[in-house]
Amino acid sequence: MSDSYFSLHFLEPRQSAIVETAVTDIGLPHSWIDRASWALELELSMRGAGFAWTSADVRHTKKTWTPSARDRIHSILLHVLPIIGVSFAIIRYVYTNKLHPEAPYKSSFDELTLPLQLLLTAALGGFLMTAFSLGHSLFAIVLAPLKPHPLSYFPPLYTTRIWDLTSVRGFWSYGWHRLFSRLFLVYGVWPGEWLERKLTGKTEAQPADVGKVLGGFVSSAIVHSFAAYTVVGGVPRDALGEAQFFSGCGIAVVFEEVVKKAIVSRRHKHKQRTGNPGKDSSRWYDDAIGRLWWVGVLLWEGRHFARGWVKAGLVREMAGM
Repeated sequence: MSDSYFSLHFLEPRQSAIVETAVTDIGLPHSWIDRASWALELELSMRGAGFAWTSADVRHTKKTWTPSARDRIHSILLHVLPIIGVSFAIIRYVYTNKLHPEAPYKSSFDELTLPLQLLLTAALGGFLMTAFSLGHSLFAIVLAPLKPHPLSYFPPLYTTRIWDLTSVRGFWSYGWHRLFSRLFLVYGVWPGEWLERKLTGKTEAQPADVGKVLGGFVSSAIVHSFAAYTVVGGVPRDALGEAQFFSGCGIAVVFEEVVKKAIVSRRHKHKQRTGNPGKDSSRWYDDAIGRLWWVGVLLWEGRHFARGWVKAGLVREMAGM
């Protein structure tokens, strides 16, 4: 079945968008080299000619709905700005009282108490997440009058409420944006799956979940570390925080999947022994434990991120100093 779409040929000035009909997949990347090149192009120029936000790479689901400008304004006023304000207040307080050169009790990040480290990490994470959302929504509002041109198409950056997430995997799969998903798929997930199958002798039909997860997170660690390397003044050791963060999250995802399968298997056997196979195996406390787990992992591992940001002076800038 053919699909109609508006092209993104901005290299030539035109009065209106061109309507094209795609009847085949000719021209799409097929070989590994083509896919790798495509992924690199998305990394370097995510809004360049030939790229549309309608791509499945940036959406969490197959749904193509977009919030209205009114919905986005409502979200900015009631959710985004309050979180940014609270995060900014915490960041400024910690910096001026603990990290500033003239602070009464000047400390490095590692000299802060653990609760203060976690608080600062949470504030930096909240600020970063909502700042992404603010920029995304503002551009969507400004470009909304261009509809139905693809330039006005901005699918939701986050599609799952933060309190609905119950695992580390759930956060990275549905709670965070997918702007780099194609890059990590080509340079991380696929090589990771290939390596696991080579080492274990698995066939193409068998899942390679460990390689899939670790490959994706390792590729993310490398990309973010290279970016941090330039920010921290070219000191490799100071850029390792991002690598530690994403690697730690990858290991946490593998760990939680192993634990989850073990618990499900144990509960299933218990149902068989008690003669009640139709009973729901979930427990009332499962979601609560899951939420404490993923928040704890992100805050604990996120301290590596925060440490690098403090050294690079990003926390000082975010504090408005």
